Amino acid sequence: MARLGAWASGLLAATVLTAGVPALATDFTIGLGGGIAPDYEGSDDYKPVPNWLFMATDLYHPDTQVTVAGPNLRSNFVPDPHFRAGINGQWVPERNDVENNRVDDLDSTDTALLLGPTIGWDFLAEPTRAFTTSIDLLYDVANNNGFVVTPKVSYFQAFPQTPYSFGVELSTTWASDDYMSEQFGINGNNAAKSGLDQYSAGESFKDVSLGVNGNYRFNPKWSLSVGVQYKRMVGDAEDSPIVDDAGDANQFAAVATINFKF
Repeated sequence: MARLGAWASGLLAATVLTAGVPALATDFTIGLGGGIAPDYEGSDDYKPVPNWLFMATDLYHPDTQVTVAGPNLRSNFVPDPHFRAGINGQWVPERNDVENNRVDDLDSTDTALLLGPTIGWDFLAEPTRAFTTSIDLLYDVANNNGFVVTPKVSYFQAFPQTPYSFGVELSTTWASDDYMSEQFGINGNNAAKSGLDQYSAGESFKDVSLGVNGNYRFNPKWSLSVGVQYKRMVGDAEDSPIVDDAGDANQFAAVATINFKF
């Protein structure tokens, strides 16, 4: 279920970050909701998932913030209107007890806690608009199963004098040998157990994602965020029997969250 956080949940945070005016003191936002996401990355089965949000903005400067959206961590610790740098992260649970019987017969994957630096540049840096390019370099600190590199381009727009805002994010992910082998490889023993072909997954780009979200503020404290995301598996991830034979390279996710700001 944490795959949703890597897609829609993280994107939802963007619409809550900017209220249209600079903050004067640290603001906190909490949210709770749910959505639907693939059973595992590359699955063609879907299931309901929970979602949550915790955000602290204007830590010591209006541009500094920390956000936990689902199992996704985002942050910026640089007090600058354009330059962005912080620590990002993602929790990826083990793959087990999934709907597809052949994939379920595979050995469970290790839980991954991806953590590392992010840097970016906001070309607009306006109270109601942002256009940001960034790149994350995240390493599995839990089980040493490699690393991923994720460049992103995102746009945020709030509409003054209205309760509406929206965001768009385009990203791709390159994954190392160890990460791809853990998530998409099938050794001889697993091939025999599952009936899927043996497969060696090497380093490659594994996906391209496009997410769109919107936020509606009922009042200064309460808001509703909704996000949808399409992800296309590519490279060795797309060609893995886990995706190509037992799943689908086209992945969709949707989530909605009710937020309270204080």
